[in-house]
Amino acid sequence: MKKALISMLAAAAVLLLAGCTAGDTMADAAGTSLLTASPAEFCAEAQHVVTRTRQTGEFVLHPDLDGFVKSKTDIDPLTLHVYAWPAPDDPGRAVAISCKMKSADHLNTAFGAGTAGPDGLCQDMNRETLRQVRAALPAAAGRKVVLDPGENVFNEKQPATTGADWLAPFLLTTEDDAGTLTIHSKGFRVDWLDPRFARFDARVRGVHYCHLIAPGYLRDLLTGRAAAGVKIGREWSPPAATGR
Repeated sequence: MKKALISMLAAAAVLLLAGCTAGDTMADAAGTSLLTASPAEFCAEAQHVVTRTRQTGEFVLHPDLDGFVKSKTDIDPLTLHVYAWPAPDDPGRAVAISCKMKSADHLNTAFGAGTAGPDGLCQDMNRETLRQVRAALPAAAGRKVVLDPGENVFNEKQPATTGADWLAPFLLTTEDDAGTLTIHSKGFRVDWLDPRFARFDARVRGVHYCHLIAPGYLRDLLTGRAAAGVKIGREWSPPAATGR
């Protein structure tokens, strides 16, 4: 309880990044308002949508990218991680929220069959964000928006480098000459029960990571207050193994 309270207090300290106010409270998971959710609440809903579960753990909000990069999910207690990417021209506004979540098969293994699944895509959460933003902006409902289906990254030859691939910079949004807005995403999933990774460190198995568009940024795109073309991510290399 004490850890959960600390995490929620940390989330409240950066509510501005999600465009919400200190008076907002978390709605029931089935009716979470993403436009007023804190980053931690947003990722809690992403866990529900992407892995199709009602299981909710503790979401640790990282104020710096290094801490988020080094973080690992845990199943007991269920501990997940969040980072809000600030806009290049406004550190107080988030353009994307990254969520390190658990895969459906790991949730089912830990909490019982039927707890979750099957795993969906990160774009399922972007689709829900788009639905809620459009519902709040009837005048922008006609804007054509496409969800890029190419999201999952995995390096079969060097699985250990997939985390770096997931973190690598990419364009979160693009717009063509016709004005069509495309939302891009990156997902990274390693199933807990996949025999190919049975010998991997348990901390990197049973995970589903997502880079997702922030609701406030999508709202600003649809109302013309922000431009497409924002890039998120950072070049990162796993630390070199040291001999004993």
